[in-house]
Amino acid sequence: MNEKLEPIFKVILPGLEKVGVNYWVFGGVSIAAYVGKFIRHNKDVDIFVKETDFQQTKSILNDICELNGYQLISHTPLEGRPKLDIRINGKELLSVIPAYLRNSIVEFEFGKVIDKYPPKILEKVERNIDGNKFYTPSNEYIKKFFLNHLIARRDKINRPEIRTDIEAILTLGEQEKYNLA
Repeated sequence: MNEKLEPIFKVILPGLEKVGVNYWVFGGVSIAAYVGKFIRHNKDVDIFVKETDFQQTKSILNDICELNGYQLISHTPLEGRPKLDIRINGKELLSVIPAYLRNSIVEFEFGKVIDKYPPKILEKVERNIDGNKFYTPSNEYIKKFFLNHLIARRDKINRPEIRTDIEAILTLGEQEKYNLA
């Protein structure tokens, strides 16, 4: 179902682990981790790293990309957070954003929205789906992260892949509570 993501799971994420960079998968692949299996086609893998590791991550990813013929694209806006994308065979398969640790709060910037979490979101949970090992936050924070994203981006709620994710991890009561049913 997600074979095209194999270079991410077999080359890139292990490359980060090898040099001690902590990362956490979020987004659609984290929903799969929550459920314990891939439940839909995922177009890419989204990860976050600590802001203090972002430049090191960029350097490591640059080396991995040069070695494997992948393309690293760095987005550095004048305002807001930076982002790294990796393209393989012309398709964006990995996105990396920084998580900012400020005064015992972990912040994520998504446009003008800033999501805040306790440091517990940085506890790593090892996952393995179809032989692909990776790390995510705990299920509690996968769900909170997903809900906050949906609340901020209500325009995404009716996308088929988002509906699949909603139905996979939110109870009907939660769907109704957040007006997602």
